Amino acid sequence: MFKIYWTSSNGEACSQDEALLTRALEIVKHKRDAGHGFVTMVAEDPQHVGKPGVDEVVDGKTPDGEDYEWSKTGRAGKPRRHDKPLARKDA
Repeated sequence: MFKIYWTSSNGEACSQDEALLTRALEIVKHKRDAGHGFVTMVAEDPQHVGKPGVDEVVDGKTPDGEDYEWSKTGRAGKPRRHDKPLARKDA
């Protein structure tokens, strides 16, 4: 189930339900093209399995065995072994 929210021209909050993703995306596009404000869509996928993101850290390791060192003070953390290096341009 997908729920589409938008603000009408007089500032009223509106919503609409849609079962199909493709149809929901068409409705969102139509609302935006029509000039409605604050158009957004949310979904609760009943087919989803598991929790999004890292669902468990045990002894500082993620389920795939990688070190989990994220903190608010060091958001970027150290590069992981699968990270690709960024190209650097010399000045």
